[in-house]
Amino acid sequence: MAQIDLKYATMYIRDGYKGPGGDNIGAINNAAGYPSGSTSLTITGFVGALAIGDYVTIAGSLDSSGDLIKHRITSHTETTGNTTAIVITPALGGAVVQSAVITVLAHQVEIKIGEGNLTYAEKRNMQYVRDRGRLDKVREGDEDPVEVKFDFIWEFIKADTDKIPTVEDCLKKRGNASNWITTSADLCEPYCVDIWVEYVPPCATDNPETITLQFFRYEELAHDLKAASVAVTGKCNVKEATVVRG
Repeated sequence: MAQIDLKYATMYIRDGYKGPGGDNIGAINNAAGYPSGSTSLTITGFVGALAIGDYVTIAGSLDSSGDLIKHRITSHTETTGNTTAIVITPALGGAVVQSAVITVLAHQVEIKIGEGNLTYAEKRNMQYVRDRGRLDKVREGDEDPVEVKFDFIWEFIKADTDKIPTVEDCLKKRGNASNWITTSADLCEPYCVDIWVEYVPPCATDNPETITLQFFRYEELAHDLKAASVAVTGKCNVKEATVVRG
């Protein structure tokens, strides 16, 4: 088996956004559907208003590889407070039918790791009980959170208005990421995000793999101005990463 090559790994920071009403599912609302290349769509099913910059997938809109296209909303129209029409970019990659499912995606940014890396450590506290000085029973002690370290390169620490938020914006829920939603189900806990690593091996016979580090909170940001890099350390409120193959 070949060694993992970071050229084929993409890292993202994602939040817990699930659409304006907390339910990320809507649908096309046009009896004739829409042909490939369409950008203005009538929709239904959303409670509340979608936002410019939100990303959606639409069943039937596929790229040349057969994957769902991620469409960015550039304009939206509401009826009694609920979004009923959107304009998207890029255009539809295929014909879509009436009631085709529209899925709102979490907010995310790609982490440019440059010459850096990401490491994570899973730990177990094993307690060894002795009987008159000899090893006897073993039991598992308290759980430990996953420890995460990664480096990223930066051009700016904080994004200009209306620009894609920086990694640091997303970690701190500030500026252009001030509308990001924590990935924790407990809204009283400190804000957290998920880190995703998607690895697509160059060999077509190997399945891709996704590693998710859930509920990450940074604890230190070490800035290196000369190298234009930031070393991030923190912990995830889980005892192991979630790994999906295929």
